Amino acid sequence: MESKLYHLLLRAKNNEEQAVSEVIQRFEPKIKKLSSTLPQSEREDLEQELRIQLVHSIEKFNVDHLTPFNCCDDNQ
Repeated sequence: MESKLYHLLLRAKNNEEQAVSEVIQRFEPKIKKLSSTLPQSEREDLEQELRIQLVHSIEKFNVDHLTPFNCCDDNQ
């Protein structure tokens, strides 16, 4: 599972729109959970801001500083 996320992040880092969308979809449950305590009128704004921050995090993601934990093993 981690290997799939790692490769998905690499694709998203290379500005593949489909990969960026998939990353956002993967984190959508967490986004919804974080906004669930707010009044309905504020949820959409927070959820959109969290998605924007997620995209910015992908852009800042530095693959060169990762410590491999067998995340890239093709046998997984």
